[in-house]
Amino acid sequence: MWRKMLDQLIRRTIGAVLTLGVVIAATFFATRLSGNAADYLLPPGMDAQSKQAMIVQMGLDQPVLVQFWHYLQGLVTGDMGISLYERRPVADIYAERLPNTVMLFIYALVIAIVVGLPLGLVAALNRGKAIGSAIMGIAFIGYATPNFVLAIIMILVFSFNLHWLPSSGSMTPLHFLMPAIVLAAPMLAEIVRFTRNAMLDVLGQDYLRTARAKGLPEHVVVGKHALRNASIPIVTILGLQVAGMVARVVIVESVFATKGIGDLVVYAAIGRDYPVLQFGVVLIALIVVISSLVVDYAYALLDPRVKVAAS
Repeated sequence: MWRKMLDQLIRRTIGAVLTLGVVIAATFFATRLSGNAADYLLPPGMDAQSKQAMIVQMGLDQPVLVQFWHYLQGLVTGDMGISLYERRPVADIYAERLPNTVMLFIYALVIAIVVGLPLGLVAALNRGKAIGSAIMGIAFIGYATPNFVLAIIMILVFSFNLHWLPSSGSMTPLHFLMPAIVLAAPMLAEIVRFTRNAMLDVLGQDYLRTARAKGLPEHVVVGKHALRNASIPIVTILGLQVAGMVARVVIVESVFATKGIGDLVVYAAIGRDYPVLQFGVVLIALIVVISSLVVDYAYALLDPRVKVAAS
């Protein structure tokens, strides 16, 4: 059993590497199809000789396949290129922005898990009661509300009307509170829904009735037996929502101007800054792929009997 599971995990790892390779190639060629960077970066009215010199300096005069080969060589050696706009190494630009995104991501993840899991348990244990219905109603509202709508509402209420929280920036932990809540809202709603459904599936099982008949306290029955057996679908939705959160961070950071990699990718796309945009998309894809692999390995830790049909 362990050998089959290990083989499957190895195949999933190889598949993840191939997926990342496809993303790298697709991102590179898609950026070139989006428009000529020289048309956006060079000032109008520049003479032809100076314009050609700038194009040569940026490396845009070479054939696309040659540019792609140099790009792959840079990825292997750790050279992410030079920003066409700032004329600085892409790695340095992302090193300045990454801490803000990581902080926002951690805040949102903690809020979603710490609040979502208990609410899901309460909703399952109070099925058919007012508190359970209220929790699920709030969860559905949080899931259905777009991130940018919730962000604008929170800015209007807590920044412009109540003056409790700053509307933008990243200087203090308070600057990350509203963005973290907005980023966590869809994930929190999904955790509540799936935790409730997974718990309802196992609460009526025979082994739980046996545990109660043995005189075990209810918190032991729910926490040790029910929650553990309901953990696999919960882990699944956690992995999927982490991947979705990585995509949503682009919108949230753009609205709140937190100076992270999200709004950096947006401005790079607008300005056709190829190296910055390419690395941002590849970085996001890498996080998504790693999240998927972590879920697969978590399956093995939670229940070694879990098998996925071999392709």
